[in-house]
This record gives sequence, structure tokens and C-alpha cells, in this order.
Amino acid sequence: MNTGLNTNPSTSAPATKGKNDKEILPGVDNSYMLQQLDEAKRAKARAEQAYKDLMAQHKQAQKQLEDVDKKINAAVAAQNKLRNEDGPFKTYSKLQRKTLRSVGLGEMTNRQSLGLASVTILLGLVAIIGRVE
Repeated sequence: MNTGLNTNPSTSAPATKGKNDKEILPGVDNSYMLQQLDEAKRAKARAEQAYKDLMAQHKQAQKQLEDVDKKINAAVAAQNKLRNEDGPFKTYSKLQRKTLRSVGLGEMTNRQSLGLASVTILLGLVAIIGRVE
């Protein structure tokens, strides 16, 4: 069984020096450990790049979600506006009441309104009859 470590000091490679110029396990073949260390560094770099890619995708997805939320909110607001909006008859009636109030006839009862309408019709008939003769 070969573990990649050479424990025989006479046949081992010269001691490898680390960052602080100290020997890493003197008398042991460090090439396998250094190879694993390099592989771990490459794996770390791949993991960091994958993390960056995932974060970019996450930010893009959040932006799209915010856009969709805005569209949904706008659609709900438009739907509520249409639901709460009065029809043309109610709108005309409101405008008519507002006009009557501004003229000073806003407190008129139905009987008074009917009387005013009948007087207006009679005046119109008198004017028509007067032109004919």
C-alpha cells in the first residue's frame, strides 16, 4: 500500500521550504501534500468563482422579481380603479349635482325640480306657438 509518503529519509527528496522558509516535515516526501494543497487551492478558486456567478444570478433574479412585483401592483391598482369607477350615468349625475350646487340650486327637492322642468317646457311651448302664428 503506497500512501504517497516516503518515510525513508535516505531516499526522500530534499525538504521543501514553505512560505517562512521552514522545512515542511523534514525527512518526508512532501510532493504529494503539495500536490493536494495545489488542488485544494484550485478547488477554492473554482468555488469562489461559482459563488460570484451565483451571486450575480441572484441579484439579477431579485431585480426581475422587483419588476414583476411593480407590474403586479400596477395591474391591481388599475383593476381597483376600474372596479371603483362609476359608470357614465353616475358620472353625469354627479356632474349635474355639482353644477346645480355651484349655481345655488343644490338644495332643490324633487318636487321643486319637477316644477322647474314643467315651467321650462311650458315656456318652450309658448315660444314655439308664438313663432308659428
